[in-house]
Amino acid sequence: MEAMAYLEPNVEDFHNPWDLPDMQKAVERILSAKENGEKVCVYGDYDVDGTTAVSILVDYFKSLGMDVMHKIPNRLIEGYGMNIEAVRKLIDCGVKLIVTVDNGIAAKDEIAYAAEHGVDVIVTDHHECQGELPKAVAVIDAKRPDSQYPFSELCGAGLAFKCVQALEEAQGQTRDLSNYLECAAMATVADIVPLQDENRLIVKMGIESINTDCKNAGIQALAQVSNVQEVTSGNIGFVLAPKINAAGRLGEADCVVDLYTKKEAVQVNQVAEFLKDENEKRQEIEAQIYNEAVQAIKLQKKYQEVFICAAGKNWHSGVIGIVASKIQEIWYHPVIVMGIDEDGIARGSCRSVEGINIFEALSGCSELFETYGGHEMAAGFSIKEENIPKLESFLKEWAKKNHSRINLIKKIYYDGDLSENDIDWELMDCISMCEPYGVKNPSPLFRLSHIHPEEVKTMGQDQAHLSFKDGDFRCIAFSQGKLASALLRDYDEGIDVLAVPKVNHFMGNDQIELMVKNILIPELFDHEKCWQYLKILKNASDAVIKELPIWQYDQKDILPNREETVWVYKMLKKYAENGVKFDALMDRNKTLNCFKLLAILEIFNEIDVVHSKLKKGIIYSKIPKEQQKKDIKKAELVIKLKRNIN
Repeated sequence: MEAMAYLEPNVEDFHNPWDLPDMQKAVERILSAKENGEKVCVYGDYDVDGTTAVSILVDYFKSLGMDVMHKIPNRLIEGYGMNIEAVRKLIDCGVKLIVTVDNGIAAKDEIAYAAEHGVDVIVTDHHECQGELPKAVAVIDAKRPDSQYPFSELCGAGLAFKCVQALEEAQGQTRDLSNYLECAAMATVADIVPLQDENRLIVKMGIESINTDCKNAGIQALAQVSNVQEVTSGNIGFVLAPKINAAGRLGEADCVVDLYTKKEAVQVNQVAEFLKDENEKRQEIEAQIYNEAVQAIKLQKKYQEVFICAAGKNWHSGVIGIVASKIQEIWYHPVIVMGIDEDGIARGSCRSVEGINIFEALSGCSELFETYGGHEMAAGFSIKEENIPKLESFLKEWAKKNHSRINLIKKIYYDGDLSENDIDWELMDCISMCEPYGVKNPSPLFRLSHIHPEEVKTMGQDQAHLSFKDGDFRCIAFSQGKLASALLRDYDEGIDVLAVPKVNHFMGNDQIELMVKNILIPELFDHEKCWQYLKILKNASDAVIKELPIWQYDQKDILPNREETVWVYKMLKKYAENGVKFDALMDRNKTLNCFKLLAILEIFNEIDVVHSKLKKGIIYSKIPKEQQKKDIKKAELVIKLKRNIN
């Protein structure tokens, strides 16, 4: 039964909305407001989930003939959640009932203030409960400690849809709710909640409705301006949702409600075009901040620290989270990006890596923050500019005590091995049966071994992406353009890749492509991994060093011999003035690999024989004028290598 519900979900698989805590109370109060003609406000959030949840309830309440308005706080001015000033304005507008979506579980003071002024509040939220529940008329949250609901991971829009289901049933209605299901599917994917149980049902049925007989004109318009012919969980997450999110990031979230609730094509087309433009603005702002942050990190060598911190004046607080995520992908370190406003307050966004609890780290210096919050992998805070150096100093010491650099080596888990002959349309049919994919239901990731890439080329803006062929299949690797030169090298055993097989629909033709998530060139030729291993060798304890994967190789592959060391010294001396290409040295001396060459450079720097720097693939060297004879065998790095090899 579970397998059939997974492969072929239907409307009967929805859980009973009345099992959600306080649903009965909420429905009774909403229908009372309808009967008495009371003014109702739906109070949401500025992200995709919050704006979509607002849209679902606003549109549904209007369909009941209710007097309804909405409130979405301005991200740049008000921040997240309810605030007293906003509640005061709603009271002045004559609002008698506030229904929160995607927020409210922590708004105890604001809800108490509303109650003091004769305004009832219904909370619908999916965030964790913090201590005592707010004194609201109803608190609908599947994460309540007393909740009996069988699934606790609905997003805000998913909860809004459940409220609509309950209200329909209470009124004896059996109307088509596909419009709201389509909206909830968009938000469920965008909010990165697990695509399991009821979430999977919402997304699968919602996407099917969008692609067969779309009821929501706004979703249709957004897909059209985005050149999306068939909506999938993938292009919701990477193409459609970012456009909706852009409005909230730049302080224009109210227009999303127009997108979802307007019925006329002209109106929704205008909003869709506006969202497209807003997203392009967001991308420009993001790119500028990203470039400035990366440049500062490289210039100040912040990448040498466990926590990579970057701060800039007037960096837009709406995009620093995206920038932090992108920087984390470059170095695979915990990253903190801070935008400092005119009042000297920095707003920070944090992204961590597996094994390093960013929220725990921030909690250790909570006195430095004006506000902070988050969880193990992501967090946010505000801090006075003068406290930023104290924060960086604390994190440096915290990292020394609480983590191993082995956490900075990324682990990727895959589902199985495939050969080129295994990839056919039958396999693609099997893969499609398990859609939609997302959190806790990821696309199957396969390892393909001994590939010899052909037609290697970079593509996209700034040539950031990579394309190559493996036999009959085109392979696309986003954000891995820097590996192009490495793929041109001829490796005896070829390379391995981790890839997701996808069907590319283009100009009426369907082709199978491999979306490459990771390229495993031979480890001792991987610049980034070798740098990581050498950092650990230099700084970590023997217990940590012994965990490194390099010890699987022969001694000759990781310990430079005298002939190699002398040869590199001569080359560096010969080309000291103009520099020499790193890869060129390996091409000219086939006994060298990336690890050994980097090790030699480190050894030379350590014993003061050659001072060298590697910039953009070129080694620049300086030979000290006065030199005494040095014994390379006494270099600390050589000693550590020998000790651990033995």
